[in-house]
Amino acid sequence: MKSRLIVTLMAACALALMVGCSGADAPEKVVERCWEHLAEGEYAKAVALMNVSAEQVQLYQSIYAEQSGELQRAGGVKNFELLGSSVGAEEATIEAAVVLADGQRIEATYKLVLTDEGWRITE
Repeated sequence: MKSRLIVTLMAACALALMVGCSGADAPEKVVERCWEHLAEGEYAKAVALMNVSAEQVQLYQSIYAEQSGELQRAGGVKNFELLGSSVGAEEATIEAAVVLADGQRIEATYKLVLTDEGWRITE
């Protein structure tokens, strides 16, 4: 009886670990991480969170690199605010605001899709 209880507890712990560690980041977190990467100049990591074709990857990285001066002049990202979200099984819409260190506030709506790699920004 005691060994059955131990096995049951071990299985429950293993299941809890798998559920806690599995799956992709929430769509809100993907948008926030994308902005963090942009603020750090990690354009390849930012683009990796987007659902773009292989041909578009270099283009997006170049665009972000060219525009990085504006973000740096603003002092970078101060914080990220979630304004609203609608998350379905395979699509999500995230409304968020990014507040820059100089006080600028950028509000946008992001569309995401669930891919094999996790949630990715499409718009």
